[in-house]
Parts: sequence; structure tokens; C-alpha cells
Amino acid sequence: MRNANIPDASAIDPSQRADATTRGDGASAKPPIRFGVLQGQAWIADDFDAPLPDYLLDAFEGR
Repeated sequence: MRNANIPDASAIDPSQRADATTRGDGASAKPPIRFGVLQGQAWIADDFDAPLPDYLLDAFEGR
């Protein structure tokens, strides 16, 4: 097993991070959170939280 020498996250230049996005002025920017994008496209059954049937519960428990 190899150990990697990973520098402290605070020592890494933000512009060198793979997950960083930058604006034209060099400041980090996160995309805005868009709520409700999938509204009306997902459906959850009314019995979503109903107990599992015994045969299915047994299968999950390996019986």
C-alpha cells in the first residue's frame, strides 16, 4: 500500500483545484441552486413507507 503526500487543503491554491469554478475576475463562484427543476416529473406511491411483505423482508435478511 502506498501513502500519498497530500498537502493540507488550506495550502492548495484555489485556482489549481479540480472542483473550483472561477469567474472572469478570478473569484470562486458556485452555480445557483435551482429548486423545483423536476417538479411534476417524479411520483411517489401513497404506500411508500408501508411495511415490506414477509417474503421480501426474508430475502433482504438472507432467510
